[in-house]
Amino acid sequence: MTKREYIAKLEIDEFIILLKEFDIEIDEHLKYKIFQMIKNNSYAIVNDQYQFIIENSIKKLTSDYTCQKIISLINHYFKPLLKI
Repeated sequence: MTKREYIAKLEIDEFIILLKEFDIEIDEHLKYKIFQMIKNNSYAIVNDQYQFIIENSIKKLTSDYTCQKIISLINHYFKPLLKI
């Protein structure tokens, strides 16, 4: 399985575990929205010049503090998986 396939096959339950590991508490609705955002925007995750798009979208949904925690999760977990 390639790294991109891993992201594509990631399940919401696994994502919720990651949120707990990174000490991110958000409501169920936001978990699903952010989960889909990550799964559908791997290009923006890997390319720093586009990551601000995801960051701005998350900021609109959460607080700045929570957004930074989610960006940390993206940078420390998802981004290394997607880089070749």
